[in-house]
Amino acid sequence: MSILISVLTKEDFPTLIEWAEDEKTLIQWWGPVMVFPLTIEQLNNYFSESTKPNPSRYIFKAVTDGKISGMCELGAVDRKNETGSLCRIFVDKKSRGSGIANIMISKLLDFAFTELNLSRIELNVYTFNTPAYKCYEKLGFQREGLKRKVTKYNNEYWDGYVYGLLKEDWETFLPA
Repeated sequence: MSILISVLTKEDFPTLIEWAEDEKTLIQWWGPVMVFPLTIEQLNNYFSESTKPNPSRYIFKAVTDGKISGMCELGAVDRKNETGSLCRIFVDKKSRGSGIANIMISKLLDFAFTELNLSRIELNVYTFNTPAYKCYEKLGFQREGLKRKVTKYNNEYWDGYVYGLLKEDWETFLPA
């Protein structure tokens, strides 16, 4: 299986809408940023930031066998403080368990630390999303804290972990 990582385009929006099959999935993927049902208009508004010069967000996709199989974002890019946030990571149901998230995140980290010369990447993940935070830990992210009741879905609250990765720690995870 060949996986290509490239910039997400507007042509990919219908696939993203298809992936947002219910409100719970949308919230787990986008947090409180989008409202169910996901629409082209919401995506156009959100992605417009990534097309500006020196954007604060970069959005990538994984393509497997000619079809989009995942997406991820480097957001909240702060060039002064050399920080960014890994977010909006999602792999199509049919492609989960194949290592796509690991490949996307590795490419994004390489871009963040080498191209943008950032010194720190952080992320938030819901505590029930064990496969996600296990993936992040394998890539060198360290759990830095717990945010209690960070999101409300229906009548339940979701807690979230905060993870961070410093450039110097990431460099120890690179193959020799």
